[in-house]
Amino acid sequence: MSYPFGIHHDISNADYHAAKEIEGLPAVSSSYAKAVHKSSLAHANADTGPKFSPAFDIGTATHGWALEGVLPIKGPDTRRGSAWQEAKAEAALRDTVALTSGDYDKVERMVEALRNNEHIAKLLDHPKRIVEASVFAKHPVGLCMKARPDLYIEKQGIIVDVKTTQSAEPYAFERQAHSLGYAVQAAWYVKTLSLAGIEAKRFLFANVEKEPPYATSIVEVGDDLMKHSAEIVERVLIEIQQAKETNSYPTGWPAVHVATLPNWL
Repeated sequence: MSYPFGIHHDISNADYHAAKEIEGLPAVSSSYAKAVHKSSLAHANADTGPKFSPAFDIGTATHGWALEGVLPIKGPDTRRGSAWQEAKAEAALRDTVALTSGDYDKVERMVEALRNNEHIAKLLDHPKRIVEASVFAKHPVGLCMKARPDLYIEKQGIIVDVKTTQSAEPYAFERQAHSLGYAVQAAWYVKTLSLAGIEAKRFLFANVEKEPPYATSIVEVGDDLMKHSAEIVERVLIEIQQAKETNSYPTGWPAVHVATLPNWL
């Protein structure tokens, strides 16, 4: 199924990820762009999509519960046996995920922690919130940028991304954000919404730890980091377009790399 450029409120998460072409242009996600930036075109092109795992399901369940009130299915203690298969079947019928009883209780504590942070709760319950809308926008290089913000607050131009993390301590999360390319994701979302005619002024990460005490924090992408990341996005878009035109997805690595004495030795 194909969709026009713009914002869509009725596209499922699965259909959004399955959208590979919009109005005749290749549709590119922030995940693909991050892979190009952090690894290479070769790695991005070889990526087969999300790697489903218990940790992935915990993140999905936390998002659904916190953002939309969609509860996961509480299964047995282990992911084995007929009881687990029944839980998975029920989850599929309800368009949610199945969790072991222990993981379900963990997610419940994580959502409670998010809700107990008054600043995060105000964002999650904002009267002008839009949850998981799909946005497709034409970029001048000849690609379609696509984005699916967890939360967007109209009139204020605020994008919110809920992250489950090992540490929500702001400086620790900032280091993780640099390592995993979160700022590039933020710049990608802001650019996509802007090209679609949607005001995007600020990008906030609402973070919750995956282990007790399930601490929470809000980290905003600052102006200088956003500008730097926006420049990366533009470079990556050109790389992707050239790769698609030539059907060539190299690593970009030198034929021989010379290892030198590092400063820390």
